[in-house]
Amino acid sequence: MRAIPYYAEHEAFVDSVAKLIHQELAPKISEWERANHFPNEVFKLLGQQGYLGLLISEKYGGIGGDYKLAGAWCEVFGELPSVGLTVAVNMHSLVISHALEIYGTEEAKSKWLPKAVIGEALGAYAFTEPGAGSDLAHIRTTATRKGSTWLINGSKTFITNGARAEYILVLTKTDPNAGYSGFTTFVVDAKSKGFKVSRKLHKLGWHASDTAELFFSDVEVDDSCILGKVGEGWAQAAANLNWERLMLTLTSLAGARMCLETATKYALERKAFGRAVSDFPVISGYLKDMERKILLGEALAHRALDDLSNHRDCRLLVAAAKRMVCDDAVWIADKAIQIHGGYGYTTEYTPERWWRDLRLMPIGGGTSEIMGGIITKELARG
Repeated sequence: MRAIPYYAEHEAFVDSVAKLIHQELAPKISEWERANHFPNEVFKLLGQQGYLGLLISEKYGGIGGDYKLAGAWCEVFGELPSVGLTVAVNMHSLVISHALEIYGTEEAKSKWLPKAVIGEALGAYAFTEPGAGSDLAHIRTTATRKGSTWLINGSKTFITNGARAEYILVLTKTDPNAGYSGFTTFVVDAKSKGFKVSRKLHKLGWHASDTAELFFSDVEVDDSCILGKVGEGWAQAAANLNWERLMLTLTSLAGARMCLETATKYALERKAFGRAVSDFPVISGYLKDMERKILLGEALAHRALDDLSNHRDCRLLVAAAKRMVCDDAVWIADKAIQIHGGYGYTTEYTPERWWRDLRLMPIGGGTSEIMGGIITKELARG
């Protein structure tokens, strides 16, 4: 990982993470990509080292770190050429478990978090639905009160870790007439009667990770499974999405850096017409533009991370950072392919995998178009 002054105080942490992933995980990535699966032992390995509890308090076995520490993790762990794996780990450890600790009941936290931080209980977040996509306001999954319990009915799709999760945070409608106050999130045990994984989705990239469609038919939960209070689901989702989007942004930055590193090395070594490819003005121009986009992305993403860390309103900055960085990361991966020429289109080199994997980043967590809409609304607000 190229040294980033922003994380200077976490230098030892970054070095230890880099050593672990490059020694223990990187050599196996190609095998897992071909198998369209990575083993749950990856979670257990990371859990043993304490990396699954960065944002979880010591009470539940975590280390009680902050968003800046988590950001450092995202930017070094994101060096692995398997974005599906990195996001699967980060969704579980940095987003889902974190949300459960913030909003969950003591009963739910005690049940799931100690196992989550050691990789023995994996989580998933079920927002998106087949007919709603990024339009969360129009989800159809419902939770209906029945005596002292609730019955959940509906379906969710594009769920990272959906096929392997032991617990799932499910956004539902509890009052269709209450507008944004009519949403509630529940934590659902995947062993519950009426829950099933409908199918695994086959994807352009993210081959090593599972993305699933889930189905709920009269899945029974009690009040201990409610996150926060009834009717708070929308506000929780909005707050959680700020961090999730920033996590995806920082991960994209790491991927973009690896594309630049690979492309630069190839351009310096590859000869054409008697000179290094990097000597051609058009290629050197690509490399300069790649570096420029990365530097601008760092500045914007780290400013958003500062605001999030200091509990300032960061919705505008996060949306702007996600839109710019994730779009630019795809452009950078594309240029890395171009610089590699025909070899860039083969699986022998990593740019094609980076392109396939990074292509999802302008879609997941809210599309670039959704980010544009948020930016417009926030600017109009003043």
